[in-house]
Amino acid sequence: MGMIAADTTRTKAYIQALIRNQMFPKYVLLFVNEEDILLPGQINNSTIFAQEQSQEPSKDNCWSEEKFNPVASVQSLLETAKIPYEISPSQNINDQAVIDLISQRPESVFIFSGFGGVLLRKNILDTGKKFLHVHGGYLPLYKGSTTNYYSLLEDNSMGASSIFLTEKIDSGPVLLRRKFPAPDNRKDIDHVFDSAARARVLIDTLQRYIESGKWSFELKNNKGGEVFYIIHPVLKHISILSEGRASLCE
Repeated sequence: MGMIAADTTRTKAYIQALIRNQMFPKYVLLFVNEEDILLPGQINNSTIFAQEQSQEPSKDNCWSEEKFNPVASVQSLLETAKIPYEISPSQNINDQAVIDLISQRPESVFIFSGFGGVLLRKNILDTGKKFLHVHGGYLPLYKGSTTNYYSLLEDNSMGASSIFLTEKIDSGPVLLRRKFPAPDNRKDIDHVFDSAARARVLIDTLQRYIESGKWSFELKNNKGGEVFYIIHPVLKHISILSEGRASLCE
């Protein structure tokens, strides 16, 4: 299994979780942002988080992947763990040069953790590779963007669901999905808790595959639900300020 990874906090959460759980990708194709502006999913490395982060696993079983360093260097993480990687010739996974590179790789499945808002098009999906993605929302109810803010408003929970990507947004078959209680500190949802929830589902999905030797699906028919769009800043603020915590990790 390989990995297609952009330099984002989600990728940092994934890689640290994979290393901590002794799951090492055979190869990583890394998208590096060489622009002067941050791309979706990136933060300034000088950002100070409300919650202190460390690489020690959390004692909270639900948020077991919560403790990661969101400002670590992706390349340093890969090099320290001796995970082979190369820099992608383009930031766009749908670029023909990237498609050619992936097509030539022996890995049949790639964990996908690209820059936010990127959809895989027909040409890359036609390579015959499977792209394992963890969506930040409980499928099929919450599809689209920033869905965890909507679910926090609705029932004080967050969600994450692992799928194999298709052309239709967040509509691939669901391998595993999980609900998470609202975190105590909601200010770090974008770059800590959303990433931690996805990392937990990624690890659970891979562990299930390792144990059974095959991909099993919790929901093959991922139809219905609602497609959400980037939440309005006022609603986002209300979601962050809301109180209450769901009692169970499902």
